Amino acid sequence: MIEPAVKKAFAFIDGQNLFLHSKDAFGYRFPNYDIGALAREVCKANGWELAEARFYTGIHDASANPFWNSFWVNKTTQMGQRG
Repeated sequence: MIEPAVKKAFAFIDGQNLFLHSKDAFGYRFPNYDIGALAREVCKANGWELAEARFYTGIHDASANPFWNSFWVNKTTQMGQRG
């Protein structure tokens, strides 16, 4: 089998883990990351072509935590619109 000249990558990002580790490593208190930019930078650093990025996260129940429910609904809607 011949190895392709350009490797395609598929990024799978767990939003809660990314947020918790960003908080621990850098002190972030708000999930202000851009998963598209993160996936592109990882691919660029390794000479890969980003084929697709998938983001997974839980969303708080609106009655239990209206702020975080609204935040994640809006953030995931915006990410979906960006592609």
